[in-house]
Amino acid sequence: MVRGMARPILRGVVFDMDGTLTVPNIDFGLMYKRCGVDRSSDILAEVRNMSPAQAATANEIIEKMEADAAATMELEKGAAPMLLWLRRHGIPTALVTRNSAVTVRELHRKLKVESGLPAFDPAISRDDDVPPKPHPGALERIARQWNMPLGSHILMVGDSPSNDVVFGRNGGVSTALVAGSGRSADEGGVETNGADLCVSNLLQLPPLLWRHFEVPGQLGTGSPLIHYPIPKPGSMACDAAKNGDVAALRNFALEQLDAQDESGNTPLIWAADAGQLDAVKFLLDAGVNVNTKGYIGGTAVSRASRRGHVDVLDALLASPSLACIDEPNEKMQSPLHFAAFKKHRDAVDKLLVHGASTVSLDRKGRTPAEDTSDERIRDAILEARDARR
Repeated sequence: MVRGMARPILRGVVFDMDGTLTVPNIDFGLMYKRCGVDRSSDILAEVRNMSPAQAATANEIIEKMEADAAATMELEKGAAPMLLWLRRHGIPTALVTRNSAVTVRELHRKLKVESGLPAFDPAISRDDDVPPKPHPGALERIARQWNMPLGSHILMVGDSPSNDVVFGRNGGVSTALVAGSGRSADEGGVETNGADLCVSNLLQLPPLLWRHFEVPGQLGTGSPLIHYPIPKPGSMACDAAKNGDVAALRNFALEQLDAQDESGNTPLIWAADAGQLDAVKFLLDAGVNVNTKGYIGGTAVSRASRRGHVDVLDALLASPSLACIDEPNEKMQSPLHFAAFKKHRDAVDKLLVHGASTVSLDRKGRTPAEDTSDERIRDAILEARDARR
């Protein structure tokens, strides 16, 4: 990335693994000692120069310690939301790591099970026939697979100034350093080695990408500001639900009570939006789908959160059929985003009690705490985030 020039279009992001996506949990000092390698040396290079017997012993030590670490692998704060944000914007991701292919498979399993995220493609480990970082060979392979040239439109993200940042620079791509110091480079005291961007954790990266890159796609930086018309109930059942007319709702079959009108809204969404608690309870008891996405992708939970209808939220969140409290609308806004932005303190508190994500990201890469002007709400969200660590 060249400062002062037009913003590049973000075409792909390459990640390091340990210390970037996952919490470091290998005692490298012990590993080097057990392998008989000086801490200032490259352990993998030193092992390659050992005798076959020594190398076999060292590799066994390395693989055993790495397998133990993989069994207790933890994702870094913000890793999953960051990857989900990139996926929703249609931006491909790749991985380059000195870890083994076995460890990479465990990372892929963890991402899929915990967050429904796909594998990195490609994912290059030390078992691949590619020169190790900071040689740019892995970046060259990734660019070929992505069918694009190397350049500032690709971003390398890592935690090592001397390894990941130099790796990216050698490949001619943009670079982002995850300093892990609790402060950004702008605050001083962080050696960035010339990284284009510097963050203390991955949650800070999406809003920086929004400012420093052109984010492609329908939800990207170039998407026009659309003023959506205010919908009106498009069926008799939807109209009855909006007005809280439970007596009228009793006359409809379940199929009608669960049907979407022209706007996409169901009677439940209309009732939730209007704060009609009795209608909401009746519809839930009747067995309607609480997870249906209506107008602009909003759910009943989203509409109640936006309006601040806490009693309605109580009923919806108590539904055993609710699949995801954080389901976003078409603009990547979660229910907590809505409640925070609209400054509905009680709704925010209710969502937090029920476990709403404090790290969900909207299309601009903002968490709910960054999408409110109410300091009390911001503090409540950040306190909940800290308490869940």
